[in-house]
Amino acid sequence: MERRSVLISSSVAFVIVLVADVVYVGLINAQGPSAQPYIPRFVAGYLAVMAALIAVAMLPRQEIETIRVLLRAAAAAGLLVMGFLAAFTIGLPLVSAGILVTVALNRTVRTARSRPARLGGLLAAALAVALLLAGFELTQRLIDCPATGQTAGGGSGLVTGPYQWECVNGRPIFHSV
Repeated sequence: MERRSVLISSSVAFVIVLVADVVYVGLINAQGPSAQPYIPRFVAGYLAVMAALIAVAMLPRQEIETIRVLLRAAAAAGLLVMGFLAAFTIGLPLVSAGILVTVALNRTVRTARSRPARLGGLLAAALAVALLLAGFELTQRLIDCPATGQTAGGGSGLVTGPYQWECVNGRPIFHSV
């Protein structure tokens, strides 16, 4: 059985992530159609996965005990990085949730006390961050061009650098900056 403080911090983090996800989806849907509709869908899905990792890590099952550090490390890293990247929108609640999961992770690692668990946690955290960055890179470049007319925009490209795009009669054209 896990400590009560671990369960409380994990539960609060879970609720914060779920509420942030629902509010985010509501705000994005209220804005109407966008030329880059896949970014918010990816963010919403990623937050749902982070919430699921937190929830699964709280299950009092023997099978979960061996991967609890991995689940919490991935959720903590994913939420902290997402929170910093989304600092001007939904970042503060996500960083708060990431800190709460980190507290739970630290207390879980103390009870695990094994080098493979710590190494696995580090790898899980790196994988969660890599998935986040790859998802952003892919979804930023999926442009939904209108069939006629012209639109344009750009993005930061976290890994590959900034870019600009232009839609001309349904065809996207990319330019590196």
